[in-house]
Amino acid sequence: MERFKMTDLKNIITQNYSQIKETTLIELQVPDALKHTQKNNIKIENRFFYPALAANAKPNIDNFLKMLNGSIRRFSLSAKELEEHRRYTNEGDDIKAEEIAFRGRSRFVKYAKEAAKRAGEIGELALFIILEAYLEAPKISSKMRLKTSDQMHVHGSDALHASLGGNEILTIILGESKFHQQISQGRVKAIESIRACISDYLKIGKEIEIIEANIDHEILDKNLRDKILEYFGSFTPQSNLTIKVIAVLLGYDCNVIYKDLEKINNLDARKKELEKRYQEYAHTSAEEFAEALSKEDQSYFCQVQFLYILLPFSEIKILKEQFYKMAGLEKQE
Repeated sequence: MERFKMTDLKNIITQNYSQIKETTLIELQVPDALKHTQKNNIKIENRFFYPALAANAKPNIDNFLKMLNGSIRRFSLSAKELEEHRRYTNEGDDIKAEEIAFRGRSRFVKYAKEAAKRAGEIGELALFIILEAYLEAPKISSKMRLKTSDQMHVHGSDALHASLGGNEILTIILGESKFHQQISQGRVKAIESIRACISDYLKIGKEIEIIEANIDHEILDKNLRDKILEYFGSFTPQSNLTIKVIAVLLGYDCNVIYKDLEKINNLDARKKELEKRYQEYAHTSAEEFAEALSKEDQSYFCQVQFLYILLPFSEIKILKEQFYKMAGLEKQE
């Protein structure tokens, strides 16, 4: 079998994110010392993002919401379904194309109702975008169809993302997201969810097993699918070349970094001030997350690695309300 190349995975991502990365979702550039944290043998990679600033010196929520809304179809439908939608569209069969589009929207509405109970309906969509756009880690399998089926009751991570590093090591990424007004509340809830999963290490294996069974809906190229499945096989050489990562995205209110930015007229200077404040806050938050993880049962938590992602807003309550309206969801109390 041919060598597995990073481009084989990256090519699964069909969305062009270049404009989004420049105008909508910005990554904070930080010193190397802040990019990684290690405490009590727990390894954490830190990534920090923020919505681009609007002219009023507040996060440009309009663009952020358009990004989320425009990603619902790709988030909800499998690659197989998306390919069918494109084919029907190209063939001029608008009825069948619309049927698939409606299926994706209906699936998301049902999914979001359940996800809202754990404050994750926006976060899991945002995490999907971040993993694709910035980590170039495509969704290689999903439980979305199972989660929204009346006959199936499946919990845990919604999708499995993956990226390929040096020495053909496959990084398997499972996600956890919380969007709360207080970051401390989101952090506590996220760690509770993680603890429930990895306190019994077999649960991670079960998570991956469920998703693996649906990989043919996301990886349409049989040769590529066979290469990936080698990493999930028992006693294969590739089965020793996997790293399991839990990505934790926390969305929260952080008015302190946006305060009085409108008083700075020069837009470049305004952005620099925002990023200066954010970096100071991010450093503290990364330390707090590492400290919280260090208090967990190390025999389990050191078996996986962590990706800690922050996404601050000025008013997360308004963000959620507007998203519900745009996406056609019922307002959550």
